[in-house]
Amino acid sequence: MFSTGQDRDFRILAYGGSVRDTLSGRVRARKESEEVYEIVFRPVQESDSGVVRCELANTEAQVRLEQTINVLVPPSITFITPDIQVRAGDPVTLECQAQGNPPPLLMWIRQGQEYPTSYSGLYTIESVSRDDRGLYKCVAEQQTGQKLTAENFVNIFVDFDPTVICDQVIVEQVPNINADAEITCLAEAYPMSVLKWEFSQGNTNVRRAISSGAKYRIDTNIASDSIDSRYGSRLIIKNVEPRDFGKYTLIVMDESKRQASAWTELRPSSYIRPFNRAISFFHLSTYVLIFFCLIMNAAFH
Repeated sequence: MFSTGQDRDFRILAYGGSVRDTLSGRVRARKESEEVYEIVFRPVQESDSGVVRCELANTEAQVRLEQTINVLVPPSITFITPDIQVRAGDPVTLECQAQGNPPPLLMWIRQGQEYPTSYSGLYTIESVSRDDRGLYKCVAEQQTGQKLTAENFVNIFVDFDPTVICDQVIVEQVPNINADAEITCLAEAYPMSVLKWEFSQGNTNVRRAISSGAKYRIDTNIASDSIDSRYGSRLIIKNVEPRDFGKYTLIVMDESKRQASAWTELRPSSYIRPFNRAISFFHLSTYVLIFFCLIMNAAFH
């Protein structure tokens, strides 16, 4: 409030009291001319938002003018749920709080998605599954001429039973022709503790561990859409021989000692041998025909 007397001096009042007492000296008055008076906030704060009233008075009249001050404050996130690990099937609620002036709009966006999954400070998944795991971003957004945003992140880690799926149950290969066989499986476990291949023959449950070397090559990589839980593993059996036929099992285990496995059986191929016999018969017939022609030619000469 500006207040002037007949001598045209003026003073500033804030909320009915001395500005020095209520605004801690951040506000000062300036008299630019006989007609212009200024009030300066330095530095301006969000709490300065409100109505400022200018009052001019003398013995004959009083003039009052009110002006609204709206201090724009960029958005900032004041709280977000920390990284959380839950069991598959449990409910999950993510919370995000923000401040700013005007109050920002809150939304949740999952990593890899273009559009928000929720336009609220709270995002709830009633029954979480392994497909819900990943990184979630809270965005606080203002539309004040220019779009101002603040963001923060939280990871959902889902505890679930391990699984293994192989591309094929049976793989066939012809032995002793310097050809390789390839077996590919996809394993999921979090956190992954053990991933190994084993080999067995016949109906026995006795399996031996195998590793990369002269006979085998194992390539294991984290899947591109995974957060350290989905692994693709490829086993290559080099130069297949009859002794290589049997079951190849991929076994995974998580840190809780829960285990899963799946196998693929390598069998001798049943397709190339009949084809070879047919070609051999064709060659034999050709040789007989050529021999017969030679005999007939010699007889006439």
